[in-house]
Amino acid sequence: MKKQVFALAAVAMIAGTLTFTSCAKEDTVAPVITVTGGNSFTQNLPAIFGQGTWTNPTVTATDDEDGEITSINVSGTVDPDLAGTYTLTYTCSDAAGNMATETVTVNIVNEAQFLAGTYDADSDTCQQSTVIDYDGDVNVSTTVNNAVSFNDFGGFGNNVNLAGTRGNGTITVNAQAIDGTSNLLSCTMTYSTTPSTIINYNYTWADAQSNIESCSSIWIKQ
Repeated sequence: MKKQVFALAAVAMIAGTLTFTSCAKEDTVAPVITVTGGNSFTQNLPAIFGQGTWTNPTVTATDDEDGEITSINVSGTVDPDLAGTYTLTYTCSDAAGNMATETVTVNIVNEAQFLAGTYDADSDTCQQSTVIDYDGDVNVSTTVNNAVSFNDFGGFGNNVNLAGTRGNGTITVNAQAIDGTSNLLSCTMTYSTTPSTIINYNYTWADAQSNIESCSSIWIKQ
């Protein structure tokens, strides 16, 4: 009789264990990755070539079963010295093998980007010249913030490029040679972004015979 009681008790214990085991909740929930500052960042290029810095954002991860997860992997890199869009991918997993992924986009930009494009400069006039009809291009640097260049400046030809630096409503251009025989003596530029991008500039230049000519122009972005 005692043997039967013990046998029944053992069966009951085993059955209870199996019942509790079969009712245990399976962990299927992935951790949650949080990026401080959000999932999109924009940073300007450095003002001096090659001196850009970038620090990846702070990232944390928590799991409903395991709590805080400290092992978080990141793939992808950001070059702060080159304009472009970069992607960082963060991953981690909990004890049950559930994996979480979070993506961060980083934009490295030149603040003068809005100036880039082709301009109609057919209002270019000079003291001793008739109206010059030509199109000029404004290009922005991919390595230095606010650095711009002007192609076909003053209608001197597509091979004439002047470098400038965007400021608050103005663009500073250094006086320099503009072709084999002419020199830019001075140049002042202002820009507007409404209703469209317009660049107004006045400049003086000297030819091979030292004749000085004053010019003014309005560039309207096409």
